[in-house]
Formats: sequence, C-alpha cells, structure tokens
Amino acid sequence: MGDSDGDRDGMTVFTDTVDGTFSLQSYCIKVIDTPAFQRLRGLSQLGVTKYMFPGAVHSRFEHSLGTARKSYKVARNIFKQQGGERAAAADGVVVDMDEEDVKFVTLAGLTHDLGHGPLSHPFENFLKRLGITHWRHEDMSGRILDYIVTNYDLDISRSGIARITELIHGLPPEHRQGAGGGLWRQGRRFLFDIVANKRNGVDVDKVDYLHRDATMCGVKVGCDFDRLLKKRFIKVIDDEICYHWSEYPNILDLFRAREAMHRKVYTNRKCKAVELMAVDALVAAEPLLRITERLDVPEDFISLDDSLLRTIETYEKNYRAQLNDVEEKALTKAQEIVRLIRTRKLYRFGNQFTVPPEYLADCRWESMKRQFTPAEVASCYGGSDIPGGLQPDDVICDENKIDHTMGGANPAERVGFFRNYFSREKYYIGQHQVVGIMPHFFQERVLRVFTRHQEERYVRAIEEALRNWCDQRFGSAAQLATPVRPRRQQSAGSGAAAVSDVPHLVFPREVLMNQLTDGMRPQGPAARIQGGPPIAGAARGGGGCGALGSVSTSVREGSCSHSGGHAVTMGPCSESTPVRAMLRPAPGHSWAPTDAATAATGGNAAAAGGVGAGPGDRVAAPRGLLLEHESGRVKRQRTSGRNAGL
Repeated sequence: MGDSDGDRDGMTVFTDTVDGTFSLQSYCIKVIDTPAFQRLRGLSQLGVTKYMFPGAVHSRFEHSLGTARKSYKVARNIFKQQGGERAAAADGVVVDMDEEDVKFVTLAGLTHDLGHGPLSHPFENFLKRLGITHWRHEDMSGRILDYIVTNYDLDISRSGIARITELIHGLPPEHRQGAGGGLWRQGRRFLFDIVANKRNGVDVDKVDYLHRDATMCGVKVGCDFDRLLKKRFIKVIDDEICYHWSEYPNILDLFRAREAMHRKVYTNRKCKAVELMAVDALVAAEPLLRITERLDVPEDFISLDDSLLRTIETYEKNYRAQLNDVEEKALTKAQEIVRLIRTRKLYRFGNQFTVPPEYLADCRWESMKRQFTPAEVASCYGGSDIPGGLQPDDVICDENKIDHTMGGANPAERVGFFRNYFSREKYYIGQHQVVGIMPHFFQERVLRVFTRHQEERYVRAIEEALRNWCDQRFGSAAQLATPVRPRRQQSAGSGAAAVSDVPHLVFPREVLMNQLTDGMRPQGPAARIQGGPPIAGAARGGGGCGALGSVSTSVREGSCSHSGGHAVTMGPCSESTPVRAMLRPAPGHSWAPTDAATAATGGNAAAAGGVGAGPGDRVAAPRGLLLEHESGRVKRQRTSGRNAGL
C-alpha cells in the first residue's frame, strides 16, 4: 500500500491491493502519521498463518486503513441521504446525525485495532495461559488513542475520545442511553452498527477483513462485499441500519464466508499447530521478556509487535546481558520452540471430534467442556506404546468454535430489511421464509488433540486417548473425524483383499481411483487372470473393464495393441462412462511377448470378462503402464517382468 502527498481538500490518496485507489481525510492522516499507529505495520493481520499461507503477510495497518475507508463511505452515505433538511424535504426518514458523527465513525474504523498485541489473536491466548482473562484489545485501543491525542496535538476533544472508544466496542454505555444532552441520545444507536455491529454482526470491520484475508490467502469465498456498502442498499429505519430485501442472500454469504475462512484458514490444523507453538514460546520466554508487565501503559505496550519471536531467537546477540539461571532456562526453552517452527517440526495432530449439535443446543457442552483437559484426555489412554502411559504434558487440547457470530442462532434473522428506498418500515426475514437449504443450528465445536512429540507412537496414543474420552462422554457411537494421516495397511485376510495380498499387482493410486469411480464403472464380468490372483477391482466384486479393469473406468474403442502385433480386446465398455481412459505402454517400454508371460498365463493370453486371444498366443504384461485421462495424466510404472499375471 502506498500513498501520495494529498490533494487540495486535505485528503491523502492510497493505493491498496484490495480496495484499489481511495482517499482518507486529513484528520485520519494525523493519526496515521504517529509512531503508535505505524506500529500496526509490524503486526500481522493473521498472526502465524503466513507459515501455511505464504501470501498472508498483510498487516493490521492495511486492514485499519481499509476499515476507515469503508466506515467513512457508509456513514457519509447515510448522512447525505437521511441527515438533516435534505431527508426532511424528500419526506424521507430523518436521522439524528451531523458531520462530526461521520468523523468519529471514520476514526473508530481507523483505530479499532490499535490495541492488538503481537501475533494478533494468539496473544490473547497467551495471556489466558498465564491466567489473565480481563484484558481486551478494544480497551487498549481506546487507551492508545488517548495517548496519541495527548502527545501529538490532535484536534479531538476528551468527549470525542470517549465516543470513538464506545464505537470501537460496538455498544453504548447503558447509563448514557436516553440521557438528554449526553454523548449518545435515543435515535443514534444505529451509529454503533457501522464499525462493530453487536446487533447482528454485519459491519465494515468484517467486510474488510474477510475480503482482505481471502484475497491474500488465495481462498475463494462467495460474498459480494462491495454491494453491502452501496448507498442504494442501505437505509436507517427505527434507529437501525437496514438493507434492501434483495441483499438477504448476500448477507447470508457474508456469514458463510466467515465460516469458510474459519474452516479453511483461521482454524486450519497446521496453522493451529504453529499458533500453539508460538504461544508456548511466549509463555516460556515470559520470565525473561516480562511481556505482562507492559499490558497497562500505552507507552510500554506499543513496544510489542511480531518481532518478539525474532527477539527470542537472537537474544544473546542483541542484548549480551548476564542472565540468571531462571532467565537462561526460559530463553533456552523458548529458543528451542522457535527453532522447531523455523525447521517446520510442528506439533503433531492426532485427530478431532465434532461435538453433536444437540449437546450445544441444550447447553450440555458448556458444563462438559471443563473436562476436556490434557489430564483428562491422557488418563483415557489404555495402550502400551508409551511406557508409563500418556502424561498431561504429552497432550494439547484445542477447542475450535465456528459460528455465524451469534452462537447457534442465525444472525441474518436479526437484520432489518426494507422493500424499496422510500419505505418507512422495516421487517425481518425468518428462516422458514428462505428458499434454500439452511442448517437448524449455526454453530459447531471441534475438539482437537496435538502432541509436542514427533514420534508416530505418540500420535497414535493421543488419537486413542481422544477416542476413549469421547466414548466415555458421548457414547460408543461417537466417531472421530476421518484421519488425515496415512493409516497402517490392512492385514491379510481381514475383509476385502488387502494390499499385502497382491503386492506385485496393486498400485495405491489405481486402487484409490477404483474406489472413487466404482459408481461410474460399466458393469461386466469380474476380471480375473487365468491362473493368477484376482485384480483389485474383481477382488471387491466390482465390474471390471477387461483384465485391466481395476485401473480403468472406460477404454476408448475397447482395444489396444502391442509391438508384437497381437491384439488384446478389452472387455465390454461404455462410451457414456463420464471418466474415459486409455491404456498404452509408458515411454521406453514395449508390450512384446516374453517367456515370463507365457509361463504366467499357461501358454494362453489373459482372458476374462471379454478379454481374449487365440490359442497359443503369448501376450506379455506391460513393463510400463500409463493411465491417461482426458482431464489429466497419471503415470504408474510396473517395475519388473514378474507382473506377467496382469
């Protein structure tokens, strides 16, 4: 993001990756050009997410400017359309608003993130680990704004600072509501809906960070963010910001975009692993860095930014101070964790469990979640892989909450709508009025376990412990999520043919493709090689396409050829099969007859399910096999002549 020198109206022009070119007023520039605000350049918007999404390097600085721009746009449009004499002359809905309100709303959008600590939201998790639960970054934003106004001679009154701070919080103080002549009066509640909307969650902060985060991470979301800022779709009715009825699907998409970003990015299991490690590093370094001693005074707090991890890493070189035993031990432990992050030896993920929605709906989980602790989970381990059993330090418990900002409720039902811009009445759209599929409960809780150990046996142990813990509390029918790590091969004789049964025939990619395309495979006799073991598809009873049915879904024209001139006719195939494939020799290989083929087939070519050759013909199994799809190319090479049974 760059900026120019400013124009004659005292506005400065910025060029942004997400918002393009836009201007901010001179009162914003005075705040921006202070060290306390410039500190936001050193705070990553997404904390440690950049370790997983390389493009997520944007900072709180860009987000703050973008939120200020959107705050000004919405507030200015409302003031021009509904503020004062113009709205009265047009017989419209008049709101209690003036130019100064536009200024304060814009400054609230600009300064709402001043109080964020290093690594953004993980910093608050770090404080909770140390037992500090009362600290809020919104409170610190107000203190830093007060510090900026006091030390840099900004034209903002004391009452103005209080009003901006209240807008940052998103709710007016109860004792000021309705008080005549106070900072806020009846009829001005809608101003709190712009930056941090606690009424229904539709605000410019959310619009900016979701759009910006998705763009920088390369994640696609479906919301049209710009439409939610257009003046033709926004109107204040009954002291509430309402939207044109046509925007209901787009508002739903806003909340779905938030859910998608939480699921794909914010709570990504790899991102969570790095976040847990960063928090551990800060906790370990606390006796040395004394971060918690800088939480209350703005001058001290603004010295904290994302460089803390680098400070831990290079402490001896930068400070060269004599450390006592406690500080030396703290530094060593913290440096080891940072080193593991740099070398990507991350905490290992065990598995996860989604709390049944009925436990959330009737609040049973609120009392049960106190039992989701490392000690409780570790005590549920009954295996023998870990000598002495799992210890609480071997387990990290992580609970992720994903919702649409209003717990299990649908926040879109709390958004007011109007039928046309001349309407003077608002209405709400209930869930039963929506055309489309809607969930009954708009929240999920996902329980995850990680371990600090790298050994596979610890990963298996914490997974077993989580499974047993869930069985005890949710019943034996509780199932963990599909494992994301490779599973051990199925032993021979258990169920369908195992990989170890036919090691020279089955290739993992082909087996996987078979499983995914069973429903599209043309029906035919089970393919079996004469005198040899069954092909994987035939072993499961699936219809194969000739002798090579286990790795193909359809063979173009039903035939292929080899260099020896012997035609091999493939089994009955359907041209209407959605996935079409062709089998041919891989580069550098031929399908020439060999003695090995003759021995494996008993002197005859393979014949099964429509695959046949004349008596006495000798057909060799291909040394190299190429499976080619119209949508791409997948190569798997047979490595020896022992595959003649194919």
